[in-house]
Parts: sequence; structure tokens; C-alpha cells
Amino acid sequence: MNRRIKKLLPFLAVLILALVLELLLFNWKAVFSGRQDWTSLPEPKVSGDLAEDKSVAFFFYDLDRDVSWCHLDLQVRDKDGRPVQTALTVNVSDEGNERIYTAGEAAYFPGHEKASYFHLNTYGKIHHLTLVLRAPEEGCTWTLRAAEINGAVPFRISIPRILGLFGLFSLLWLLRPGSPLYDNRLWNRRRWVKALCVGLVLLLNVGLLWGLGRSNAVLNQIPEDPDWQHHHQYARLARSLAAGKTRIDTEDQARMLELLAEMDNPYNHSARQAVFEEAGVDCAWDTAYYNGHLYVYFGVVPVLVSYLPYYLLTGNDLSTVWAVILFGALAVLAAFVFLRTLIRRYFPRTPFPAYLLLSLLLGNCTGVLCYALNPAFYVVPVHLSLALVLFALSLWLSAAQQWAPAGTRAEPLPDPADCCFAPIRSPGRPGAVDLKIAAGALLAALVAGCRPQFLVFSVLALPIFLPLARAEQKRGITLRRILAFLLPYVAVALPLMYYNQIRFGSPFDFGANYNLTTNDMPHRGFRLSRLPDGFFAYLFAPPSWGLQFPYLRESPLQTLYMGKTIREPMFGGVFLTFPFLWTLLGTRRARPVLREKKLRGLVLLPLLLALIVVAADTEMAGILWRYTEDFLPLLCLSAALVFLALLEAAKPRVRDRLLAFLTVTTILALAACFLISITGSNLVKNDPETYFRFKDLLGWY
Repeated sequence: MNRRIKKLLPFLAVLILALVLELLLFNWKAVFSGRQDWTSLPEPKVSGDLAEDKSVAFFFYDLDRDVSWCHLDLQVRDKDGRPVQTALTVNVSDEGNERIYTAGEAAYFPGHEKASYFHLNTYGKIHHLTLVLRAPEEGCTWTLRAAEINGAVPFRISIPRILGLFGLFSLLWLLRPGSPLYDNRLWNRRRWVKALCVGLVLLLNVGLLWGLGRSNAVLNQIPEDPDWQHHHQYARLARSLAAGKTRIDTEDQARMLELLAEMDNPYNHSARQAVFEEAGVDCAWDTAYYNGHLYVYFGVVPVLVSYLPYYLLTGNDLSTVWAVILFGALAVLAAFVFLRTLIRRYFPRTPFPAYLLLSLLLGNCTGVLCYALNPAFYVVPVHLSLALVLFALSLWLSAAQQWAPAGTRAEPLPDPADCCFAPIRSPGRPGAVDLKIAAGALLAALVAGCRPQFLVFSVLALPIFLPLARAEQKRGITLRRILAFLLPYVAVALPLMYYNQIRFGSPFDFGANYNLTTNDMPHRGFRLSRLPDGFFAYLFAPPSWGLQFPYLRESPLQTLYMGKTIREPMFGGVFLTFPFLWTLLGTRRARPVLREKKLRGLVLLPLLLALIVVAADTEMAGILWRYTEDFLPLLCLSAALVFLALLEAAKPRVRDRLLAFLTVTTILALAACFLISITGSNLVKNDPETYFRFKDLLGWY
């Protein structure tokens, strides 16, 4: 057999597997429903009115027949004539149950009627069939186009789904244990192919973020509604800064400010809600109120680097959706740059596909992909902070690699042909090293004006530079580089302190305690009894999986804390939602390599910092999924270092298992983040058409 044809056989098998799954899994209803024609049900008795009580019931009495497959074609529209989601409850009585019982529930959207075909499993013949329809809002109308039984469900072949399955299985084949793609010599023969591969992966990744971010019609067309006004805070702050002001209140908010000023405690949520409901006035949300004015307590740096320049250049407001996409893409790029620098310095023999997978994992699964479908205002400073610290660490690692202390022996470098990225063979110029240290410090310091929790990443400079500073015999060089590290922090701190002073009367007050939210922040205080719930929910809570789309659901939390705190839907602790973190269990086995490369501090310190951030977030804000982005990069960094150390010391068979583990856990993590994005954005309520489009593509039931 021709060698080329033999190489194509696995992909032919993969294509056949994708076709089989398309027919037998995603079209199982069509396969098993038979080929008979549909039988129309008799005219039902109707009870209820969608316009008044949001529900209507259809009663089909005295059927006395075997029913297996049902098809209900219902069109439900709101008062403006737009289609809305249909929620359906199926109740039956049969030969084994005289009383009516609930057989199940279904939901579908006009134009996406896959769920309108459902299979009933009853005890013999059905006597009575009742269908209860619920609408999401009042004023809806319905049209019953068809109610049929025992017919053939039509096939719905999806070419994008077939191509997606083919691509996934092809990727698994290419990254199988023993694949020639793990040979760096193969890639290094044509380095342009390696660069092209990185570019294509980055382009596809950014394109995915852009496509998902633009697909949420609700957030892309945020209505002029008080419930959404806090998403415009950065745009309003850009306009205020352009006018020489820091407050964001306007003249039309005078009555609101009067009501807040008249309250004894405007931060008391229930009291504030009662006052504003009685007055018939809308109150600002998630905005800092201090001394009679409204301010943005979220970090100002995203405004300075994007919103304000855009406003000054165009005279228009930058869309928050575009800001999330921009900073998310920047974080993904930073992950690729950081992993390249890390591998080049410590683990140059790492296989090139492992670099790609680790970069995708760090760039997407630390928070970026989780909010691709929910590009809300809250994640703007978080995504930018993630990008800044990853770029900062990249610069520091590059500086450390070029810092050659006088009198120390240079370690022998491996053959570049065996390396994922060729290591640096000559020390850098002193000025270049100083510049990289200072530039990294500047980026790391800027997170104080984005998301202050990310300042803990600055501590990672200690295990990177401390061994080099101790080995450096010329103390003048060490002192100069310490100053190069510290001065950017001072340069960033002084303007931020001034910004805080002119707003809140203190250089150290960022304004979080003046937030108008559900929590009375000035009285929240520090309570140790909050911590057990926080550590469990953020780290170890089991995720809730199911067989129906979107498969990953909100994870319930039974709190031990007797008091008021903030809780939003969680999707399990990160150690159970992202199995790649299980790599940390191999830290002891990786100890010899970590000790040899002086990486024990860079592995253990992020774990300690992650615990500190979890405790701080729990105490200061509560339990919210988006706060996992504050500490998940730290855990992923430690896990990546342990994995790379295990991979370098592993024997061939163990090495294959580690690479297979990385491939599978990366795919699982990306899938989990995408499903979290769907569920966390509440698409089923806010944008049902987009939700059911995904359901048609990924749902099998």
C-alpha cells in the first residue's frame, strides 16, 4: 500500500466515526422513531391564558392508544410579536397510573424545534395527555400548529458538527502517545512551520473569542435600562476624565443623589431599595457613592489605555463588549509569550505540542473563555490584569535568563535541534536586562489600577531573581536592578494615590467600601467563619453534571456561615472542574528536577499566594465564579511547572501517559469553560435564540 494512502487511513476512520456519531447519537430520534406517518391528535380542550397568568394547558382526553413519539408545533410570541422560548410540561395517565403524573419537561425555540419531538415511556396505553405551556413573560400569545403522535422524526444533519467532530478526533490522533509531532527535531527542520502553527492557533483562539463575544445579542445591544447602566461606567468615566473630572454623576441624577444624601445609611441595600421604590426613582448599581457624588471604584487603568483614547479619537464610547474581547485576546497572547519564555529558560526539551496545549490552557481556562459569551463590564479589569502579569513574568524570566552573575559558571546548553525553543547562549547586555526588569515591574504595578488582587504576582519576582542576586558578586549591579524593579512601582503608586486622594480623601482608599450593592460594605467586616465556605466553594466543591445540554450546571452550596454574605452561581471547585490541576499531586515526584533547576519556590509560592487570594476574595466580596480568575492562574502556573518537571524526567512510557493526560485535560478544561460561559451568561433567558443555536449543535437529546 502506498505510504501516503496509509497515512490517510486514520483520518478516513476518524471521518467515518464522526459520521456514525452524527447519525446514531445526534440523530437517534430519527433513527429509532421509525418511518410511519404522523397521526394528528384530536382538538384539545384549552385552559388558561398566557396574556394574564403566563401559562396555558392543553387537555387531550380519552386517547386510549399507545403513544411513543410526540411532536408539538407551538409558536409563542411576546406582545411585540417576537418569538420567545417555550417551556413545556408533559403530564399523562396510562394503564399503570390512573392519576395523572408528570412524564417530563421540554423546551424549545421557534426555528430550533429539535426538542419539540419527544419520546414518551408510559405504562401501556395513554388515557389522558396534558401539555402545560409556560411563557417567560406576560402578554404572550400562542398558536398551536400541530399536535401529532407516532410519526417519523426528521433527520437534521449538521455539517459544522461533523467537521467539528472530525477536527477533534483528528487532533486526538495527531497528539496520541508516540506521535512523531512530539519530536522537536521534526519541527526545527522548518522553523517557519512552527511559527505558522503558533500564529494559526492564536488566530483561531482570538477568532473564537470574537465570535462568541459578538454572538450574545443582549450584551451587544445593552438596552438603556437602569439594570444595565453599571456596564457603562468606564465609558462615563472616560468622558468625565476628558472634562477634567473624576466623578461620573450627571445632572439628571440629582434626585437620586438627594435621596442618597437624606438616608442615614445609603449602603443599606434593603433600606435603599425601599426608599427608591417609594420615590419611583432608579438608583445607581455597583457604583461608589461618596460625599454626594458617584465614582467608579473599579481600577482606572483600563480606561486610560482603551476607553479614554478611543473617546478622544472618535468622540464615541468604546463598547464594553469590544474591551472584553480585546483584553481577553491580549491575555491569550500573553499566555503564549509567557509559556515560551518559561520553557525556553527551564525546560527547552519540552515537545512543541505540549507548549501549544499549555498555552491554550493558561490563556483560556483561567477565566477568559468562561466569559466569552458573557462579556460583561466586571471582567474588563480582570482580563487586563491577567495579560499584564503574564507579560511581566515573561520579561522577568527573560531578564533572569540573560543575567549572568560574575564568577558563575554557565550551564551547558542542550542541542538546539532537540529544543522546543532554542535557549539563549550568551548573556544579555546589562542595560537590556535592567530594562526588562523595569518594564516587567511597570506592567506588574499597573494591575494596582486594574484588579489589586493581582499584585500578589509581584511576589513571584523573589524566586526568579533572588538566587541571581545572591550569586552576583558586584553589589552595584544588584542595587541597580533592585532600583530598576522598585522605581516603576513608585511611579505607578503616586498617581494612583493622588487619584484616590482627590476622590475619597485618602491615598489608600480605592472606594470599594462605598459601593452601592447588595452588601453594606462598611459594616461587612472580617469574619473567620466565612473562610471554610470560601475555600470549599472555590477549590473543592464538586461540579454538577447532567445529560441534558448544557451538561454543566450551577453547583449548589450549603453554607455553614450564619450571616449575610454574597453568593452567585458556582460551577464546582477549580480542582474538580479542571483536572489538569491534579498534576500538583506529583510535586513530590518532581522534586529532584525542581531542586536542580531552583524552581521549588516558584512552585510553592504561587500555591500559598492562591490561598491568600481565596481568603481575601471570600472576606472582601463573597463567593462568585468570576473571582476564580484572581487565583486560578497561580494554580495553573504551579501545575504547569510540576508537569514540565515530570515530563523532563519521565521514561518513555510515563512520558506518553503524561502527554495523553495533558491532551485530555486541556480539551476537558476548554469544554468546561465553554459550558460555564453558556450557563453563566444565562443565555437561555437573556438570548434564547443563541442558546438554542448552541443546543442544536451540541445537544443530543
